[in-house]
Amino acid sequence: MNSMCPPKLAMYLLNRFGSPYHRESLAGDLIEQFQSGRSTRWLWGQVLSAILAARMRSIESKHWPSIAKTALRIINAIMLAAAIALGVGTLTRADSPQSACLLHAGC
Repeated sequence: MNSMCPPKLAMYLLNRFGSPYHRESLAGDLIEQFQSGRSTRWLWGQVLSAILAARMRSIESKHWPSIAKTALRIINAIMLAAAIALGVGTLTRADSPQSACLLHAGC
């Protein structure tokens, strides 16, 4: 088992936009899988999928007039997360031979 910690940003986004009913257990499972050798790309895929699933469930429970606003919020959140992930990955790997996990969650 390696000592890498998942990126703080991924965990923050999961906590902020994920399902309030499952986010703690999901975060724990994702951290465990990441520390057992899963890649950062895998972690981001899982986090973004969980956020998308949570937002889609919220669309189903809302009235039709608010669906357009919710859809735009989902698209906005995904684009923001992707832009941040790409920016952080590019910046941290460009100048440093260090570990790819520079944003540590309490390490």
